[in-house]
Amino acid sequence: MGNLTNKVRKKKSRQKKIKVVLLIIITTAIAFFHASSALYLRAMFNVKTLLPTWEIPKSDTLFTVGDLTILKYDMAIKILRDKNYVISEQIQIVAILLLLAVVVYMIGKSILDRIALFMFAGGLFSMLYYGFLFAFLRWPDSFFSKDIVSFLPTPVIVPIYMPVLLGALVFLGGTFLVLKRK
Repeated sequence: MGNLTNKVRKKKSRQKKIKVVLLIIITTAIAFFHASSALYLRAMFNVKTLLPTWEIPKSDTLFTVGDLTILKYDMAIKILRDKNYVISEQIQIVAILLLLAVVVYMIGKSILDRIALFMFAGGLFSMLYYGFLFAFLRWPDSFFSKDIVSFLPTPVIVPIYMPVLLGALVFLGGTFLVLKRK
């Protein structure tokens, strides 16, 4: 009976590993598609970053602390020049989050598993996105280059190190939780 139990454990362990590998593949594909979308948008505007080339007036800023700047919604339209582009960007972010959530829901067994896997995938996505942008555009030039990291709900401007570092920390936290839950 003990030999059968060991076989079942090994099979379950192998299945968990396969699910994590599949989650990595899906997350990589999503990051690639998101970076490709960003590449097309930047090519359309003939820029490497979507940051405004003009000085942003204080009246268009909702919040600033250190290197973090959150702009008013109207600035998104000024930056992307069309409300449809802004809406498309916002829907894309929601779609990415939903896609990751659905995949994690299907893979995870409990709420804690799902949270750990979502952290793992979300952190990986964040790092891969900027990795793909660098591969496509040779940008960002440094971790201190600023970028608009989201148009949802309004434009958020930060240096690249913030989403990459946050992504790395969330990824490591998710990895720790995934390994701990085995």
